[in-house]
Amino acid sequence: MKKIILVLLIALFMNVFAHGQEANVNFISTMRIGIFKIKSTVAEIEKLTGQKIKFKPNPNGYLDTAKIKYNNADYILCFSKRYTENNTTPEVKELYAVSSTNTTLKTKSSIGIYNTKNEILNKYDKYDLRINNDWNFKEKGNVKDKVQYIILYDYDAGTTLTFETTNRVVNLVEVMLYEGE
Repeated sequence: MKKIILVLLIALFMNVFAHGQEANVNFISTMRIGIFKIKSTVAEIEKLTGQKIKFKPNPNGYLDTAKIKYNNADYILCFSKRYTENNTTPEVKELYAVSSTNTTLKTKSSIGIYNTKNEILNKYDKYDLRINNDWNFKEKGNVKDKVQYIILYDYDAGTTLTFETTNRVVNLVEVMLYEGE
């Protein structure tokens, strides 16, 4: 009888642990999208994904960008250089921003791709948020499409969670460091 109870407890623990890991893969917060946590180093992300990150050349030199496919979803990762105390040489690259169009990603409030602007405003009406129109939307596509960004601020974490909407429907989610106005 003791062995049966022990086996059941082990099975229950493994089931809970497996679901906990799966939840991180599809979770959005103000600090992460899936497994990609803001301020993670390149080495940490390569270890988590099991992939070597290939950076695109960046002419302005500020952020290094990489596209990565993980768990059948596409992500865009932007890395900034963290400098040493004397600010002369970069110490390490750390994750500055991550974005995705993955439809399985959701916040704790079940907001993600294909939710509407009204749903976001209803769920986050008590939070610090801002709505910006895209200043460049005419060059991006159909001029009748209205592109807006709904930005949630997490001042404690120093990050923002941005929902890009086209015609009031979310089509991209991004988490990034907040450097102020």
